[in-house]
Amino acid sequence: MKMTSHSWQILKFYVLGCLVCMTFAGETSKAGEICPVRWEHRSSSRGELPVPVAGNQQTACVVADLTGDSRPEIIIAERTRSPALVAIQWQPEGWKKWVIEEAVLPIEAGGAIAAGGVAADVNHDGRPDLIFGGDWRSNEVWWWENPGPPWDKPWRRYRIKSSGGNQHHDQIVGDFLGKGTLQLVFWNQRARRLFLVEIPKDPTVEENWKLETIWQWTAGSHEGLAAGDINGDGRLDVVGGGYWFEHVGNGQFRAHLIDNYGTSRSAVGDFDGDGRLEVVLSSGDGTGPLNLYKYTNGKWEKKTLLEKVIHGHSLEVGDINKDGHLDIYTAEMHTPGAGDACRQWILYGDGKGNFRAEIISVGICNHESRLADINGDGWLDIVGKPYTWQAPRLDVWFNLGPETK
Repeated sequence: MKMTSHSWQILKFYVLGCLVCMTFAGETSKAGEICPVRWEHRSSSRGELPVPVAGNQQTACVVADLTGDSRPEIIIAERTRSPALVAIQWQPEGWKKWVIEEAVLPIEAGGAIAAGGVAADVNHDGRPDLIFGGDWRSNEVWWWENPGPPWDKPWRRYRIKSSGGNQHHDQIVGDFLGKGTLQLVFWNQRARRLFLVEIPKDPTVEENWKLETIWQWTAGSHEGLAAGDINGDGRLDVVGGGYWFEHVGNGQFRAHLIDNYGTSRSAVGDFDGDGRLEVVLSSGDGTGPLNLYKYTNGKWEKKTLLEKVIHGHSLEVGDINKDGHLDIYTAEMHTPGAGDACRQWILYGDGKGNFRAEIISVGICNHESRLADINGDGWLDIVGKPYTWQAPRLDVWFNLGPETK
């Protein structure tokens, strides 16, 4: 049988997974066997996925179940040509794509996902909506109203903010005030502020969105957002820009430094089973290590998991091999970034704070790439996109699970 280049690629990941699994099993007598999964790569560059957009600056990637079928859609933003925003849906019979924003719009990297990985229902109608912010050219933040089926109907865009400073790299939604309602938190880099705004009863009127500054700074830049109960008080905290932000009452927040790692990507999880969350930071828009931070004896202790990640603008946490322990996904950009040497990794956790790294690919750019169960088979897949390298482009690595014995 003649094998195509794509068949060889699938076989390569299959064999690699088996070999690494055997190696790990022999090395982890204390921690137990850590077995990687096998991956099947699909790419729009080979015609296996839809080409997402028309332009070559794909800024944002969000995965969220917009349609209520328990399978998330892939939402891609692009800022140089029409359309600015599209959704791509996996279906058993093939892929479907529809336009969310037809206009050219300067959307920045980010996109608001609520704590827990779901899109926020902004207008309280039971359907998840979308939130994105403008880049360095724009002082606006927007939300798009989910029209319901059929989802290829027009999605109406509303303003949340249209004044003040430009650039809004990263947003997150959660109940950070403990009111039983949702608030939006977002960075405003050119204003050097971190804002919180309660989602109003009528979100269609911009004046109803009342922005509150929860932190401001004087030099440098900050980005990256995650959410979790960092201090174990039962309340949701904000993590980002090397800090975590504690709500101390009356809408006021206290900033606590984790590390001087301002333009990092952020994630949280309990990786050692002690019931408290650790923080993971990767290099984001720069070069630096992938670090795990644990709060011990009144200070943050740093453990470096990868010494050097070049423009590690993708960072996610999830149980990829379904062994009951959280794993870490991170990946590098190509341009700017590591060029043809750019890598993506899975760091498989053993539930005791230890990890074993596996390289999933080399030479394929990842920017704002995500973990999500795209085909609904119960396994977390990788949704990958570049920023500008070979854009427009979309990649998916389908998780085939570990090798069965």
